[in-house]
Amino acid sequence: MKIKALLSSLLLAMLVNLAAIAQVPERKGWWKFDDSANLLKAEIGAPLEVIGTQQSVEGPVAGNKATQIDPGNFLIMTHGISANGGGTKVNEYTVLIDFKVPEAGIWHSFFQTDPANSGDADLFTSTTNSVGISEIGYSPKGIADNTWYRMIISVKNGEFFKVYLNGALWLDGAGRLLDDRFSLSSSLLLFADNDGEDGTIICSELAIWNVPLDANQALALGGVTGERVPVRDKLGWWKFDDPTNLLKAEIGKPLKLTGTQQSVDGPVDGNLATKLDVGSYLKMTTDILPNGGNLTNEYTLQIDFSIPQADTWHAFFQTDAKNESDADLFTNTNNEIGTLATTYSSLTASANTWYRMLIVVKNGEYFKVYLNGELWLDGVGQPVDGRFALANELLLFADDDGEDGSILCSEICIWEVALNDDEIADIGASPASLFPERMGWWKFEDLASPQKATIGLPLIISGNVAPVPGPSVGNKAIQVDLGNYLKMNHGIYSNGNGMMVNEYSLQIDFSVPEAGIWHAFFQTDAANGGDADLFTNKTNSIGTATTTYSAKGISANKWYRMVITVKNGSYFRVYLDGEPWLEAAGQPIDGRFALANDLLIFADDDGDDGTIYCSELSIWEVPLSAEQVAQLGNVNTIPTSIPDMLESQNLDLGQNYPNPFSDHTTFPYQITESGKVSFRVLDITGKEIRTINEGTKSPGKYSLRLGAERLTSGIYYLQMITNKQTSTRKMVFIQ
Repeated sequence: MKIKALLSSLLLAMLVNLAAIAQVPERKGWWKFDDSANLLKAEIGAPLEVIGTQQSVEGPVAGNKATQIDPGNFLIMTHGISANGGGTKVNEYTVLIDFKVPEAGIWHSFFQTDPANSGDADLFTSTTNSVGISEIGYSPKGIADNTWYRMIISVKNGEFFKVYLNGALWLDGAGRLLDDRFSLSSSLLLFADNDGEDGTIICSELAIWNVPLDANQALALGGVTGERVPVRDKLGWWKFDDPTNLLKAEIGKPLKLTGTQQSVDGPVDGNLATKLDVGSYLKMTTDILPNGGNLTNEYTLQIDFSIPQADTWHAFFQTDAKNESDADLFTNTNNEIGTLATTYSSLTASANTWYRMLIVVKNGEYFKVYLNGELWLDGVGQPVDGRFALANELLLFADDDGEDGSILCSEICIWEVALNDDEIADIGASPASLFPERMGWWKFEDLASPQKATIGLPLIISGNVAPVPGPSVGNKAIQVDLGNYLKMNHGIYSNGNGMMVNEYSLQIDFSVPEAGIWHAFFQTDAANGGDADLFTNKTNSIGTATTTYSAKGISANKWYRMVITVKNGSYFRVYLDGEPWLEAAGQPIDGRFALANDLLIFADDDGDDGTIYCSELSIWEVPLSAEQVAQLGNVNTIPTSIPDMLESQNLDLGQNYPNPFSDHTTFPYQITESGKVSFRVLDITGKEIRTINEGTKSPGKYSLRLGAERLTSGIYYLQMITNKQTSTRKMVFIQ
């Protein structure tokens, strides 16, 4: 076992530095609700006012009280903060709200900047339990009922609007204009909304600051008990996609390089990686606070890697910041993964194959290594503050005596917790098979708000759209007639070595009610002053004069999933239902097909835009590979490679318990309209394993007990199909 020379003075300096980073300034107002005889009194600042009624209830811990605010009632805070941020109102501030909701699945309002309460609140939970507002979007995560949260709302108009729950960033919105939305006058309303979207909420503490707190300060404030809550989100993330700056961080601090590195191709098209040869390595500043002891004893490290040569030693990480001893994880000359302290894996790595390695450490209990979601090494936990424990710096691909062969790396992440099996299953797949995250996604399931975004900003409708049935039972779509179109603000930065967006993918799920006429798919001229950039012509082929037209043609009243992948300077490709239909030469950088900020859908300047139905739109900031497009499949494919697609319409189907399971599991579900109910069990590729017909159900709450027949260990999905909608949940089966 190697010797760690960790000086106590260095550890003390690290702790002092982290404490200074996270120092929270003095509150300007603070209200705790612990005095049931005077629920409005302030610890700091002026007393609150109540409109309506409130009651004293139990708080999050024994001896702690809270106040319950029912619909139509709210609090008024006179905060005492002077105008700031360069405006005439308060443009920079932070609000803390410790809360829980007794009922999920309904609207709750948090704060309202209009003193007259004559408009919508400025922050909600929606019926899907997400946090946000339509103007800036909603969080991908949702809250649970009867669970306490510490919410930190950090506002700097002109720059950002951020919401943290229990120290983790849930919503990162763009700042509004100075003195515009979110800016404060002399008073602030809590839990108020003008039109009834203010469900019952319980609050145990309120506070306000005259500055926007940062991520470290939100982390230091922790949860409702005041204790810091370990964050299960990444604390560090490095992607190597910028060849001009291979050390930059997506999250956290830039890496430091010892020796040399070079930019190389990554596991998928549009993804880059870095190559480090013998003697070269990276240094990561983790900024993870000590846990489990005096050092960081619990964490997860992700390394996406490929080795160009097998049968030689490779080093993955090294906890000795001076690199004066052996690395802490290797591949050996037999291509096994491990160390003498943990033993080596029975499985072996191959050359020129991409792996996602997840190293899960909890000193005192275990040391585990997963590759592409599969457990390769289950080692004995080392002593607390012993081997594998981290100080504030961690070396990647370093070894003291040359056992660090050339390695390619496309992504590194670190967490301050040991991820569990379910979390590993979520993120553990090979990087060669992973989908990039969408930049925008629109599904048209809400007929009252067809412009609403699941990811990204709402669409802008020019003209009118009408609701129509979608491609499957319970699925909805919109009809866009001649002269009407959609405007998408995609949020993608310029790329492809140009001033515009030269690399992207666009998905359009569509059907045409009439064949043999022109239809327009997209238009890069935001003024709609020219021809569309992709059509069907009178022979039903797809293309433009620039790209030529497809040999195949579409049919009327048939649904298609179209994926357009663009890489100006290289290619322009169109796929329908996963199959290539059009392969054309790429246009010049910043030429045709390059995007400015806005993209028009179904627009043409001279009437070549026949009626079209659309059930879904998505956009990515990279050109998807043929393999990724094939995984997207057709309009009825469950896109299992993209986790956020699976949880979008699950109001009626609950999460199963237990999960993971080994014998049977139970899914709660509800029926709101009488009709037939059926279920499909799908594997990770979307292949149907079995169907379950539950017959006709009346409105009410039910449960489905699912056994393990025909299942082997892995990830599966249960899809519930009703007359109203289709819902999908993920489950993990372990034999």
